[in-house]
Amino acid sequence: MNLFQRLSYTALNFPTSAAGMPIWIFILPYYAGDLGLGLSLVGILFFLGRLTDIATDPFMGVLIDRYPSRWGKHKHWIFISAPIFMVATYLIFLPPNSNPSSLYFFLSLFLVYLSFTLSSITQLSWSTYLAPDYDDRTRLLTLRELMALLGMFCVIAIPAIVELYDTSLSAKVSAIGIFVLISIPIITLNGLYQVPDIKSSKVEAKIENPLKTFRSLFSNTMLNKIVLAAGLIGFCMSLNGALYLIWMDVVMELPEYSSRLMLMYYLVSVLGLGLWRYLSIKTSKHFAAGVACFYAIIILLIGFIGFFIVKDLDTDLKLIAVGSFIILYGFSFSGPMPLINAIIADISDKLSLDNNENISGTVFSYLTTITKVGFGLAAVIPYLVLELIWGFDINLGVENTESSKMAIFYIYTFVPIVCYTIAAYMLFSHSLGRDEHEKIKSVIEGDS
Repeated sequence: MNLFQRLSYTALNFPTSAAGMPIWIFILPYYAGDLGLGLSLVGILFFLGRLTDIATDPFMGVLIDRYPSRWGKHKHWIFISAPIFMVATYLIFLPPNSNPSSLYFFLSLFLVYLSFTLSSITQLSWSTYLAPDYDDRTRLLTLRELMALLGMFCVIAIPAIVELYDTSLSAKVSAIGIFVLISIPIITLNGLYQVPDIKSSKVEAKIENPLKTFRSLFSNTMLNKIVLAAGLIGFCMSLNGALYLIWMDVVMELPEYSSRLMLMYYLVSVLGLGLWRYLSIKTSKHFAAGVACFYAIIILLIGFIGFFIVKDLDTDLKLIAVGSFIILYGFSFSGPMPLINAIIADISDKLSLDNNENISGTVFSYLTTITKVGFGLAAVIPYLVLELIWGFDINLGVENTESSKMAIFYIYTFVPIVCYTIAAYMLFSHSLGRDEHEKIKSVIEGDS
């Protein structure tokens, strides 16, 4: 592929990330507070939406593997996802009234995540064809992550600009929704036109029980270790995202700086992307991903200890300290997940060779299923714990009890430390490296 084709493929991840990140940073507190659904109910509905989303992943993975079209294995699924994505974006970001029902919120979430499933699993499966080499695959999926970060950067920049004129959460959410709606058809059509797709007689369009194919992956220790690591990392990222605005408002008491600091966070993560890619090429993907997790642990420990020093400082000094923490933490964000996607692609090659057929879609659907479990739990658990155990009320802001404020702090910092530690161990113990993958690739190419 030439550079423009690579950019066209990776750009398909732009609108998905641009819509996905605001859901757990802006949409959840927006529907919980401004639209009156309440913290616990929003957390539960978000988790139920995730559960229905998770249920579709195994089927989608097998559908990709079993039912190509005359355009190839992947393009038609991307095409189908676009209109669903546009409808869902409109519904969730631009609700028709200020008092939506819980059913409205749930159905909007379901449509959003259905479109994400169609698009993201297809994109990841597509990468195994577009970049068959060990390091080239890392480069392609790192570029894909860069597009995701650019999408996140844009939807953080938008609220930062909007709040100069209107500080309401509704104005920020509406602006993000309009931006995503415009980007979807432009990027999708360009990708479908520019990017080549696999057309192989070896891809059989046969009916097979999706659950049977999906369950066959459960016994693979190598795959399960990486998938578990991905689920834990996804849990950490989602938890930090879901609690970020609350943490900035209630714990750090710096709500007016939340959008701008988040903007810095994602800007730094773009810079970190090159660092982690370089390290993976010099060493290995799993080692670099493990180092990224270890780095996150160190920064979180510094933040955990430093909080007790800075919490009583004046606003300016506290802003410097919190800003420094967010910027340093941002370097870790772009490290693990694109490398894990590349690792899963390598494992997919091995499993496809073992099964004598391409099952990349099924393998990636397994990854997304477990990752989504992590994302879903990260939204519902802290919200329920804060509201039901510590009596936290999102509408009270800084007037909440000190115990509930400290609970937010402990959940925001200490829980990710534990999860990242386990994930790092799983990654460091991974065994499929560059040399073994080259052998697998040579066998696959010899059979083609």
